[in-house]
Amino acid sequence: VSTCCACVFWNSASRTMAGTWLAWTTVMAVSVSAYPTTDSAIEYCRDMQPQRSLDLEQLMGLWHTVEIIQHRDEQRFRGVQETDTCPMVHLAKTGSNDLKMLWHEPAGHVEYRFRITDPGNPGFWLSWGPQNGSMLTKPYQQFAGTVQVMKAVQTHMVLTFCSPNQSHYSIILARYNHLSSTEIRGVRNLLGRRGLPQIGVRETCKDSAPLAGPTAVLVLLSALTVVFSRNY
Repeated sequence: VSTCCACVFWNSASRTMAGTWLAWTTVMAVSVSAYPTTDSAIEYCRDMQPQRSLDLEQLMGLWHTVEIIQHRDEQRFRGVQETDTCPMVHLAKTGSNDLKMLWHEPAGHVEYRFRITDPGNPGFWLSWGPQNGSMLTKPYQQFAGTVQVMKAVQTHMVLTFCSPNQSHYSIILARYNHLSSTEIRGVRNLLGRRGLPQIGVRETCKDSAPLAGPTAVLVLLSALTVVFSRNY
């Protein structure tokens, strides 16, 4: 039974890139080994020092999931995997401190709801109520835990999901369907400094041509918004 839509996506058909994994672990051994890599953060969802200076309005709208990094040490997550699929995420405010997030991929969609309980810490979100969506017709276990905004800038954002003793992973989101290797390396180093072990990486949107401009993004955003409003 999967604990989240990202885990369902992780377990779908993929190509394991053994050569890439060996090259990547050589590089990451230098940048991550200096940081603690215990599983203590998985046993309970501790404060991972999310970004406190946030303009929530700037986070709303459409994002592309360009990478999923697993922090929970399980055999099925180890290694580097690539896929052409490019999951979409749409964020919207439903109140002063309430958010909803729609995850959409070819297998279906899931809607999450979150609440910001401390306005002084807007990067720390609590799951609020059960998930909805077409992916619940598949084996699915409801996510109950926290999401922390580890980084949010104009071009990309990093969300770390944690459900005690069930799941712990981060997703790298980009406004377009591509992020430079320098930016991705910076995210991985940031997670390492927060003591998050990087057990496995799921690289997405690998064969997707970079979107030419905002017009394509607006078309995709409109389609997702229609799905959002019709179903909920």
